[in-house]
Amino acid sequence: MGELGVALIGCGFIGGVHARAWSKVRGAKLVAAVDIIGGRAKKLAADYRVPHWLTDYTKALDMEEVDIVDVCTPTYTHAEIAIAAAKSGKHVLVEKPIALRLRDADEMVAAARRAGVKFMVAHCLRFWPEYVEAKRLVESGAIGEPRIARAYRLSPFPEWALWHKDRRLSGGVFVDMSIHDVDFLRWALGEVEEVFARGGTLRTPDATTHDYTHAILKFRSGAIAYVEGSWIQPPGFPFTTYLEIVGTRGMLTVDNRSPAALLAFRPSAPPAVYTPFEEDAYDREIRHFYECVAKDLEPAVPGEEARRTLEVALAALKSVDEGKPVRLPLAGEVL
Repeated sequence: MGELGVALIGCGFIGGVHARAWSKVRGAKLVAAVDIIGGRAKKLAADYRVPHWLTDYTKALDMEEVDIVDVCTPTYTHAEIAIAAAKSGKHVLVEKPIALRLRDADEMVAAARRAGVKFMVAHCLRFWPEYVEAKRLVESGAIGEPRIARAYRLSPFPEWALWHKDRRLSGGVFVDMSIHDVDFLRWALGEVEEVFARGGTLRTPDATTHDYTHAILKFRSGAIAYVEGSWIQPPGFPFTTYLEIVGTRGMLTVDNRSPAALLAFRPSAPPAVYTPFEEDAYDREIRHFYECVAKDLEPAVPGEEARRTLEVALAALKSVDEGKPVRLPLAGEVL
């Protein structure tokens, strides 16, 4: 197989992150930068020497030199673009969340299957070195059987993208941001059977979306997890994440504000320090998808996996709305 051509759709912040990662992949070439704001597409094309910049994504789908479409647009556009790309015979990588509605996720998965193309959702914690190592430690039995977990993800409101204020477009803080932690915990601890959440629109009066949510996840294994997502921190507050998993024989923590990124604590032993991790998660994620296409491998985060993660996040939203626990699977749509 020769060089694979990539069309990057969405040239905002995360699109720039993906462009940087694609520029490092031998065997891949960015051939089109697409954004409804022409200036952004033009700038990214200039920054990464991309030969074509466009404002209409459908034109990129008509380009024979495009093999892969990387969708980095707002969540509410994911389904339309990903389905069209798959129908055009392009392999599809789409940013998280997969979509806002389960039926859209199902249609995306079905379109890729019918077209025989690779389809992956960019849940980056499955490639983040500290989290990958944490998953390995849990699987190895280093901390015994996992019993409880805590994960939080805190930031000011994302004013840089005002569509986050509309519940119908972003889903809110838990669907948009805490979905990272939900996906990792599913990956490490197994499937969730019940969600009980509290939250609401606490600081952003002109928003219809929840800007704060905390949820208790009950896993089939008997483990429980507390997951907190907040967009109510004051401007200037640094983006903060934390993970803790306690098992029957020890515990581990991952803290993005500590120089010791991953710590493992076990009885009668000093804390084990796993740091630093030099490899970038986005580089690993992009390279993995390239290899899936080039070598006909199965993606690490297929659409079906991302759909299950979305279902848990939507269950938290439903629980806040109804004020009671929600069991999975969901009986219908939430948004």
